[in-house]
Amino acid sequence: MTHLDARALPLRSASRGAALLVTLPILASGALGQQTSAVDETAAAEGRALIAEALAEVSGEVRTFNDHLTILASPWMEGRLPGTRGMELAKEYMEFQFRASGLAPAVKLDPAMGSGGESASFRQPFNLGSTNEVTAASLALGPSSFEHGQGKDFTVTGLGVGGELDAPLVFVGYGIEDGRDRFTSFEEGTDLTGKVAVLLRFEPMDGEGNSLWTRRDGSWSRRAGFNGKLQAVAERGAVGAIIVNTPGANDARVDTLLDAGGGGRAIAEIPVLHLSSAAGERLVAAGTGGTQTLAGLRDAANAGAAVVEMTGSARIIAGLERRAVVAENVIGLLPGKGTLADEYIVVGAHLDHLGQGSFGSRDRANAGRLLHPGADDNASGSAGIILIADKMARDYEAAGEGANLRSVLFMGFSAEESGLNGSNYYANHPIAPIGKHVLMMNFDMIGRIKDRRLSLSGAETGAGLQEFLDPIIAESPLAIVQPERMSGASDHTSFMRKDMPVLFAIIADFHGDYHTPRDVSSLINRVDAVHAANLFYEIALAAAGRPEAFAFVEQQTRRSARRRAAAAEPEPEEEPAGGAPRAATVQFGIRPSYTEAGVVVEGITPGSPAASAGLMKNDRIRTWNGEEVDLAGFSEKLKGAKPGDKVKVGLTRIGEQLEVEVTLKAREGGA
Repeated sequence: MTHLDARALPLRSASRGAALLVTLPILASGALGQQTSAVDETAAAEGRALIAEALAEVSGEVRTFNDHLTILASPWMEGRLPGTRGMELAKEYMEFQFRASGLAPAVKLDPAMGSGGESASFRQPFNLGSTNEVTAASLALGPSSFEHGQGKDFTVTGLGVGGELDAPLVFVGYGIEDGRDRFTSFEEGTDLTGKVAVLLRFEPMDGEGNSLWTRRDGSWSRRAGFNGKLQAVAERGAVGAIIVNTPGANDARVDTLLDAGGGGRAIAEIPVLHLSSAAGERLVAAGTGGTQTLAGLRDAANAGAAVVEMTGSARIIAGLERRAVVAENVIGLLPGKGTLADEYIVVGAHLDHLGQGSFGSRDRANAGRLLHPGADDNASGSAGIILIADKMARDYEAAGEGANLRSVLFMGFSAEESGLNGSNYYANHPIAPIGKHVLMMNFDMIGRIKDRRLSLSGAETGAGLQEFLDPIIAESPLAIVQPERMSGASDHTSFMRKDMPVLFAIIADFHGDYHTPRDVSSLINRVDAVHAANLFYEIALAAAGRPEAFAFVEQQTRRSARRRAAAAEPEPEEEPAGGAPRAATVQFGIRPSYTEAGVVVEGITPGSPAASAGLMKNDRIRTWNGEEVDLAGFSEKLKGAKPGDKVKVGLTRIGEQLEVEVTLKAREGGA
């Protein structure tokens, strides 16, 4: 946990609340009361006051986003791994928020399933395979018994199958059949028929606990894997296997135990247990009458074959059952209006994460043993979806029945981390014909925005989509970086494969906490995450009312267009660092209509240059310093302007021709 030194917090910024919410290390964790004595009571009191001030000074949207993010990334959600109670809680939370915003359940239910009278649900279930569940576990050797469970003596693993044994033990070193330089753990003719093989984890190591077969500390060769070892002992007739953590190994996993794991096929058709080093020491002592130690057997095993027959008979019970895992997408429907109501826009983000990091973790030391909260990946995107859904639902209600608006599907996908499973399932089992889905917008990691840089890719997947986006991007306080190629393998990929235009937003600058236990809510830049959510909100709202859908552009056509553009583009004298963001540096302060020709003012930002100049809703902007402009031209003018520029804007208001002077100002980051 990060400690707070309240005296080091930024106090000089003009937008202190926003600065605190970007940098404050414990705002989301609610952990102020758990600090150590390193922070005195006075500093703690100051910290509480500053947190309250920060929350009071930022917008209600930032406070709401903070609430969503904090809850979704809390330890109570258990890392949102599909099949766990934590993921169920996360789904319940998203469904609750969708209901509260007035969204409708989108998934039709089968009456035969006994749905309690409801005809539709917010949940779309799909089969995610199976997992192993331990139903019984015991290990004893003579008078010595061992306790099952994580953090205890042993676990039943999914590397083998269930079974009950009463059989003698044989120590077989590392259990490696054919290692470097003709190394083998087995003596010639070693027969394990009817016996339980006891073998060490990893591979022969030096005095520092590093592999004798690799040059890099902390790394192991492929011979350290379980597959070859378990197959070797099974082929020699072993009826069971006990893997022991090798004492002194330079690997953090030496202090962890494997669990039953996923429902994949077992490596060997025998029970496989996993013992801690301490439990292994006791097992060796009991099996050799105290004449051998685990450390001594390890040293012998490092040199080669070290087969040792143990005395007594091990009594093993390993109960394993395969349980089906059913995952669910959470889907809320915002029904459309008028002539466009039967077309759909998808606004989605994956809700799941890695749980304890048993798969997918980038933290080798803590994979499978520490919570991976997934605050940025992807509690941030999920919180953004909830925020957008609530805003758009209010807009649709205010629009009235005469409006023409597309239906919008807000989706929290499941099982993205294990292979885009949720989005793939929806794309193949949509609630309406997939051809009626005209645009998919995907959020994945928007919480750790650095230097206000947000990557937005996909504009080239729809004809006219880039020109449509330009004026919206120009009004965002973020620096929008648009890669030339479609980036990321996230849930938008499932829809793009169905020939659907997609937009994908993600942080432009990745961080090292991705897929580790360090991806915590206290590090989230809440202010800019809300800016990212508002960008998608503006895009989705404008696209919902645009009369024409964006025609999908095939990949080959996109490649050809890039080649033509590259050939026509002169070489720059100096490549911009990090890519040039497509964004203006000034604020004008209007929301233009995207359903009418020209530049028609649909909304005014309070306190903006447009508001100060007296522009009004429904004004039609005709000229910029005497030059006629359409929506694309207006966007280009903004990009070329500087803070402080005075612009003469010609407009039409209720048939009257007017000209007003607008003094542009720099875009601000406060939300």
